Amino acid sequence: TSSNKPVSKTFCGFEDSKRCGYVAESGSHWTWQSSMYSSTTGPKQDHTYGTPNGHYMMLNSQGAASSSKTTHTSRIDSPQFKTSSAGYCIKFWYNLHGQDIKFLKVYAKVNGGLGYPVFTKTGNVDSDWHQAQISLDNEYTSHPFQIVFESATNAYYTNHYSSGGYHHIYSLDKSNTAIDDVTVFNTSCSHLSQSSHGSHVRQNGSDTSYYSFHAKPLSWNEAKTACRREDSQSSLVSINSQGEQDYLVRTIKNDEDLANIASLGFYTGGNDEKTEHNFVWTDNGAPVTFTNWHPGQPNNVGGDQDCLLLQYPDTNFEWGDVGCSEKHPYICEYHN
Repeated sequence: TSSNKPVSKTFCGFEDSKRCGYVAESGSHWTWQSSMYSSTTGPKQDHTYGTPNGHYMMLNSQGAASSSKTTHTSRIDSPQFKTSSAGYCIKFWYNLHGQDIKFLKVYAKVNGGLGYPVFTKTGNVDSDWHQAQISLDNEYTSHPFQIVFESATNAYYTNHYSSGGYHHIYSLDKSNTAIDDVTVFNTSCSHLSQSSHGSHVRQNGSDTSYYSFHAKPLSWNEAKTACRREDSQSSLVSINSQGEQDYLVRTIKNDEDLANIASLGFYTGGNDEKTEHNFVWTDNGAPVTFTNWHPGQPNNVGGDQDCLLLQYPDTNFEWGDVGCSEKHPYICEYHN
C-alpha cells in the first residue's frame, strides 16, 4: 500500500543576513540587497514586502566589473535538500531588468556536479518581478541536491582622472539580476493542492480570490512574510472594490473566532512607506484607488504610521493607518 506523506515546504524571503543558508560561491558577486538599486537595472523593491526595507539577492554588475573586458559568472547555492521519491517543486521570483542583462540559469547540483540547467531565462525582461516554477523528477531527487542560481555580466570599467583623482567609468553594467521568495516543496508541482490558498473563496466574474484569515497577531513585515510562506503567490490582502470590502467584513462577522478578535483589526497589504500619503498595494505596487478610510484617517500619528489596517469593527472595518511594528491579525489573499 502507498502512504501519503505530508508535503514539506521551505521558504526563503532573504529578509535576514543569514539568507536561509544560501551561500555565494567563491569569487561570486551575489549580494544581499535592499531597496531600489538603480532606475536602469534591478528591481524597484523586493518581492516579499514590496517596500524599501525588504531584501533580495542580486548579482551586482558593478561589483563584478573589472578593468578587463571579460564575462564574470556568479553562482549562489542553496542548502542541501533531502531525497524524495515524489520529486520536488521549486518556485521563485526573478527580476531581469537592464539592457545588458545576459541570463539567469538554475541547476540541480547532484554529487557536486551541475549538469545541464533546469531553467534558463535570457535578456532584459522588465522592471517587474516574475515567477518561475521548476519540477524536478526523481532522477535528480533520489540523491541529496542543492539548487544553484547562476548569472553573468560583461560589465567593465575604465579609469578616468578628474578633480584630483581617478574614477571608474562603467560600461555594460545595466545587468543586475535578482531573485527572491524561493519556495521548495518535496513533491512535484503537479501534486501541489490548491487548498493551501485559503479556505474562503470569492468569485468575481472570471477572477477567483482565495483568502485565509489569521488570528495570531504579527507585525506587518511578519504577516507579509507569513503570507508569502503560505503560498508563493499569496500576499497580504488588496481591497479593490466595495464588494471585496463587504465580503471580508461578512466573513469576519460570520466566524465566531474572527469576530472575537475584531477589536484588534486586520492587516492588509496597503503601505505608504515609500512615499508618504501615497498608499499602494504591495502585492503589485498598484496605487490604492478604492478607499474606505474612517473619518480623520489616515493621520500618520507620530510620523510613522505606514500600514493599512481594517481597524474599526463598529463601522464595518473602515480603514486606519497604524505603525507597522504593531502586532495585529491579518488576511492573506491568493488571486487567480
